[in-house]
Amino acid sequence: MTPGTGAGSAAAGHRPRAGRRFPWPARVAAFAAGLLVILVVVSSGQARSSLWADAAYATRCLAVGAAVTADPGSGRSNLETFLREDERMGPLTIRRSFDSALPSSFDRSAAAGDPEAGLHTFVSWKPPGGDHRGAAAGRYDEQVAAWARSVPDGVFATSFHEPENDMTGPEFVAFQRHLHTVVTEANPGIHWGPVYMAYWWDPARPSHYIGDPALWWPGDDHADFAGLDWYGADPEPMTSSPSFLHWYRFVEPTGLPLFITEYGQYVLRDGEQPDPALLQERVDAIRSDAAWIAEHPRIRMWLYWQGTGRRGDWRLHDEASREAWRAVAETGCHG
Repeated sequence: MTPGTGAGSAAAGHRPRAGRRFPWPARVAAFAAGLLVILVVVSSGQARSSLWADAAYATRCLAVGAAVTADPGSGRSNLETFLREDERMGPLTIRRSFDSALPSSFDRSAAAGDPEAGLHTFVSWKPPGGDHRGAAAGRYDEQVAAWARSVPDGVFATSFHEPENDMTGPEFVAFQRHLHTVVTEANPGIHWGPVYMAYWWDPARPSHYIGDPALWWPGDDHADFAGLDWYGADPEPMTSSPSFLHWYRFVEPTGLPLFITEYGQYVLRDGEQPDPALLQERVDAIRSDAAWIAEHPRIRMWLYWQGTGRRGDWRLHDEASREAWRAVAETGCHG
């Protein structure tokens, strides 16, 4: 999909994240101890990394979030729009953001505002000029390592998501293996992995089928997760689609967490009005996928594309669809 642009500061009134309740004396002691830790950590300049990392997140619970694009001319950043959508279809605990080129640092990236907003983040970027061959050969190692060192622990990241459009399988494997090595050596706190495009994973469509999936896999030791971007222009359950099932059956034996990093149901093209029957089919598809994912806990992240793209508008504007996604979010990680 078209990358989002920009980030902003946290909006006032953002929903606090739920946590475990303790007896009153324990809460006082825990608060005092926690405040002391926070003050010490802040003074050392490491608060963001220490407070953000969570080993359970997207491993022992389902991380539910979205990629959100702001309306042109609205005056809002993508992050500000995300926080508004959190109130409508959340709780959303993770935001996907996009940089069209490798950022010089995390603080200069589209994800810069996420920690202060209390959000986890999934970042996507491309090497300078889209030069995947140069990146695989080490041409940008210094820039990649500098970016990685600036990133807080616990960030999920990829480069060249949906690579099937732009390179061969062996080229992607070389690219992914090299960057995984550079990134993890610079900052082992980053979760790094490939994100594929479902459009290319249906064996029944040879005109846009990747062929042998093994030619696209970098190896279990060069990925911390495997991701998929999936869209249904006409609503249908993702989890019964041939493209999803082919991808899932291939990556499931890796033992890695599996992420749905873009998910869209029912696109409205320019000038079209919503069809009530299709809106209901979207609700049914979301609920069907939620039930399947609940029974297949290897899926540990699910992000809705609450934005527009080349094909039109994928956003959940109607209350029934938002309620279906809120039900998903309520079952997910809450911190």
